[in-house]
Amino acid sequence: MITPMLNADGFTGHILIEPNRPISWQDNVRFIKIFALLSFTISCFAYYQGFFLVMPFSGIEVLFVSICLYLVYKHYTICQVIHFTNNNVIIETGDRKTLQRVKYQRYWSKFHIDKLGNQNIPRLSICSKGKSTEIGRFLSYNDKLILIKLVKDITENFKIQHR
Repeated sequence: MITPMLNADGFTGHILIEPNRPISWQDNVRFIKIFALLSFTISCFAYYQGFFLVMPFSGIEVLFVSICLYLVYKHYTICQVIHFTNNNVIIETGDRKTLQRVKYQRYWSKFHIDKLGNQNIPRLSICSKGKSTEIGRFLSYNDKLILIKLVKDITENFKIQHR
């Protein structure tokens, strides 16, 4: 999911890039509650039939599914923010707080599109002075094309204004 917030000049502002989340955290909690209730019901029935070891493994199963859903949800909360200023391009990556911040000088940096990405999804990166940062690696094919077009438009507007 791409959310551009550009100023009127067309080349300053920021772009928020987030992965498409398959399910919200509230829906995950609902699923865990229903799954736990169903698992507990089945284990109670098995307990009354004399299968005593089903009860602890039922709890372990619910715990394992809960941990897996949490880890998947945490993976989908990572986002990137690209700030375009008059002199810099700043890329911040993180989930709730910035975990990585990379700053490039706008005049010396170049956006690079590699068509040979994973599953034919193009790879967009910014390069300057020997360092490179990939942008939007978690995006789908269509979202990546939208991001590439948006970055091209911002770059063209910057070149027109600073000739």
